[in-house]
Amino acid sequence: MALSMFLRAPVCTNQAFSKQIMRLATFSATNGSTLTAQTLPSIVPLKKIAVKTDITPKTNSVRSFRTSAVRMSDETPHDHSKLWVIEKGVSALMVPLIPLGLLVPNKLFDSILAILITAHSFWGLEAIAVDYVRASVVGPIIPKIAIALVYLLSIATLGGLFYIISHDVGIGRAVRQLWAVKSNSHNA
Repeated sequence: MALSMFLRAPVCTNQAFSKQIMRLATFSATNGSTLTAQTLPSIVPLKKIAVKTDITPKTNSVRSFRTSAVRMSDETPHDHSKLWVIEKGVSALMVPLIPLGLLVPNKLFDSILAILITAHSFWGLEAIAVDYVRASVVGPIIPKIAIALVYLLSIATLGGLFYIISHDVGIGRAVRQLWAVKSNSHNA
């Protein structure tokens, strides 16, 4: 799948790329020279073999449902490193913020933690759904359902965490209460 997406990329469909690939394909490994002009017409151009624009793979129907920067449509080139940096930055921010939110429980830390935890889990669950629920394996409908479930679960998680923050004791105090219940029952 990655190879087919690479071959459909705009860089692979231009003339200069096709000519370079043809030149490399006709290079003789035995004597280090290119093949003669008589053999060149018998070689089918790479563009006709590798890039078929009239066939749309099943994965394109699923791809339009996703919103992460990594998985948007094929029409524009992507900078995957930006989303990767954001994901790693969120993970790194959670390392000091989780203990800080537990030590100093307040609505600001709880709100930031709720957003970061939900974003972190959304990206992980979406990656699982995209990687393991492929349209080529299970058909075009089930991947859309899996992605929709990831969205619903993330919305429910964020809503539940904000409900705890605004109408209950907050995330930090709730975790403290859970630890207090466990330690009290253990001591008794």
